[in-house]
Amino acid sequence: KAFDTVPHHLLLNKLVSLGINDKIVKWVADYLSDRQQTVVLNGKKSSPVIVTSGVPQGSVLGPLLFLIFINSICENIQSHIKLFADDCIVYRIIENGVDSSVLQNDLNVLEDWCDRWEMSLNISKCKQMCFSRSTSSPTEYKLKNVILDRVENYKYLGVHLSSSLKWNDHVDNTVAKASRMLYFIRRNFKNTSRSVKQTLYFSFIRPILEYACVIWDPPQSYLEQKLERVQNQAVRFVTGDYSPYTSCTKRKNSLGWESLKERRKCLRLKFFHSIYYGLTGMERVLYIFEPPYASARRDHSKKAEEYRYNTDCFSFSFFVQTIREWNKLGEEIVSITDNDHFYDKLQICIRD
Repeated sequence: KAFDTVPHHLLLNKLVSLGINDKIVKWVADYLSDRQQTVVLNGKKSSPVIVTSGVPQGSVLGPLLFLIFINSICENIQSHIKLFADDCIVYRIIENGVDSSVLQNDLNVLEDWCDRWEMSLNISKCKQMCFSRSTSSPTEYKLKNVILDRVENYKYLGVHLSSSLKWNDHVDNTVAKASRMLYFIRRNFKNTSRSVKQTLYFSFIRPILEYACVIWDPPQSYLEQKLERVQNQAVRFVTGDYSPYTSCTKRKNSLGWESLKERRKCLRLKFFHSIYYGLTGMERVLYIFEPPYASARRDHSKKAEEYRYNTDCFSFSFFVQTIREWNKLGEEIVSITDNDHFYDKLQICIRD
């Protein structure tokens, strides 16, 4: 909805303030002006209404204009703030009352920004989540003088987060969504060829099972089994072999499929490799450090310092777990700079 509420006159003012060439600003103004909307209901069309706000969705220029408009929302925020399209999160480590006050002040700054730029806040969708092992009640925070609802679970960019940092809810939702898709495909494509069935699995089911898995790859075997069970059902469908006497491992081997656990490991290492070699927007120096000691005989030249941890939760987080695995790889693999080539070699190495 935020895309539809960007005031055109304020967007144009912002372009001018950024020093955009006058001719470009006039072109954008012409691009946005004289747009009309109508409503069709039961074959009846309403009178057209001139659109005075919003950037055209589905256009190439629309997302860029929205980002230009919303970019200043980060100004004067002392806590961490992350933006993705029209999603915004503000977070901070709370160690004392001062931190709580700073976070509340940042929320006030966001509120003032929305008022100034005529963007409305949907308070019912604004939530507070506290990640802590403490049993004490967290501080209440407000927007528009309304206390934000405190939640234990929240879906953010397709990933179900929990205040305990456990992935049970996300895995359960992922399995349910993938199972529904598998049921639909089995019902509608049962008479197609094996290659078509496999393509359908690779295109519509496995992406669900692996969405953002570098973040939530679960260490618990019972969660791994829940995910793998969906792939086992898919391999029976693809091969057409529903015999209880044929193992799913043999079926997957016949198709050249790896277990989802192996694939998640490879995908984590691939993502780590892209960070290590500066192929993402993440700053390597903030997360990957030189080790205090490296053995010339046992360690490779790209060894990273392993994180120390005091909890199981942190020990299986992305960097902690993946750095341990990265340091065990061979020199000939970690020295590959091309990300896709690294991934291909890694899969062969793990498979062997």
